[in-house]
Amino acid sequence: DDQTAQILNWIKQEINLPVALAVVTHAHQDKMGGMDALHAAGIATYANALSNQLAPQEGMVAAQHSLTFAANGWVEPATAPNFGPLKVFYPGPGHTSDNITVGIDGTDIAFG
Repeated sequence: DDQTAQILNWIKQEINLPVALAVVTHAHQDKMGGMDALHAAGIATYANALSNQLAPQEGMVAAQHSLTFAANGWVEPATAPNFGPLKVFYPGPGHTSDNITVGIDGTDIAFG
């Protein structure tokens, strides 16, 4: 939470644009560990439904919203409202059983 709060402060000071939402890619401390800071800042949080199931078992707070995925791996649009250019994909188990990837449409930017 401390590191996430620092990042949010940096965004406010340096970029000065609102953070509308956060998509976390899997249920590890380095991804879901800052949920309380995001929630305190009023930021909507999203994660794979499996990540939200795993988070409490790992001592972490789940995201507010659960993403579900079609058979082809792409996020079900109804679970990802207002994502704009964000493209979310579940490739199947890899780094973790719940890992997802997030890209920005029209760019070469992807992470996860």
